[in-house]
Amino acid sequence: MNIDPRPMIGILGGYGRVGAVAARILAAEGGCRLRVGGRSAETAWRFARELGDGAEAAVVDTRDDQSLTHFTRGCATVLDCSGTAFALRGQVRASVLTAGVHYVGMTDDGGSRTPAGACSAVLFTGLSGTLAGWVPRWLADGLESATRFSGWWGGLGAIPSHTAVSCLLGRRHAVDFPAEHDPGPAPFDGDATPVPVHATAVRRVLPEELREQAYLLRLREAHWHEVLKGPGVPAFLDRFAVQHPATGDGKALMAAARELARESLRDSAGSPAYQVLYGTLDGVTHDGVPVRRSALLHSTDVTGLVGVIASITAHEVTRGRVASGVHVMAATLPPEATADWIVRHLPRSTAQATEMPRREPGMMASVSPTDRRPGVRPRADSGP
Repeated sequence: MNIDPRPMIGILGGYGRVGAVAARILAAEGGCRLRVGGRSAETAWRFARELGDGAEAAVVDTRDDQSLTHFTRGCATVLDCSGTAFALRGQVRASVLTAGVHYVGMTDDGGSRTPAGACSAVLFTGLSGTLAGWVPRWLADGLESATRFSGWWGGLGAIPSHTAVSCLLGRRHAVDFPAEHDPGPAPFDGDATPVPVHATAVRRVLPEELREQAYLLRLREAHWHEVLKGPGVPAFLDRFAVQHPATGDGKALMAAARELARESLRDSAGSPAYQVLYGTLDGVTHDGVPVRRSALLHSTDVTGLVGVIASITAHEVTRGRVASGVHVMAATLPPEATADWIVRHLPRSTAQATEMPRREPGMMASVSPTDRRPGVRPRADSGP
């Protein structure tokens, strides 16, 4: 009897919107076996047969510990795309980790970030925050040092209610600047970050994911804007900033997530979906040359973009490239490989970085190493 030595990745919600995209990408990449999980045996097996290469299926109910334990058996990693993590208050993550299996959750369950055991747990904290934390890592890859990051993200498309939960939980951890005090990014003048002219609302925030990377990269400044084409989503976020239901109030947060999902559906009705990101990073090469690196990401497949993020995270975790403990997804995405996966697996998508020398006086070359020491927090009170 031949035993397939490849590690198994079990996907909860494996035939759903995000789960199916992630499964197809992982199947295309190879190197692992897949177990498609869901409540419908017929649907799960039909999709598993489409994936080929020995993919299997299993009926699983995430609300039933015994069912979940049976599904997890034999897996190296469980990728949770079921959307039930927050509603179950972390029970899915706890069950998977207790079984000695890595966990990747595409819904932030709102639970503890305290490490538990030798396995890895990675949580998706919303698309804006995840991109805000990954892009500076991508641009800083290979630089001797970096000093300043500025970027924006904008999108249009229906947001699934369980994805909206992660978005709202992420905003609770972000520094949110009041709209009346935010002039928005300056027009492009060669030293600023250009923004779309069609924006209905521009919000300046500092996500926890960007704050963490700014600290690790020793940035002196970090700026992030969300460019929204409303009017429903911007108006809802303004209301949410005032009401701000407690994280422990699960019913209130789920109700807010459903409202955000409805507003996104209204805003995007009759319009093509898209996600756009642009960012710049000032830094110094190993040769001592001051440079500015720019990143552009564009995709018309919103669900596909989330699916790429899910699949490459599960891939990295399964191969032991993520340390034990609890992490946010932005900190675990491989800088260059993530851009490569986006381009290869999402047709009509762009993910590119460029570099230009920066030789203006008073720029990065004048920054001493002591000014870039660990512990220097990014300036959140200055405009981009």
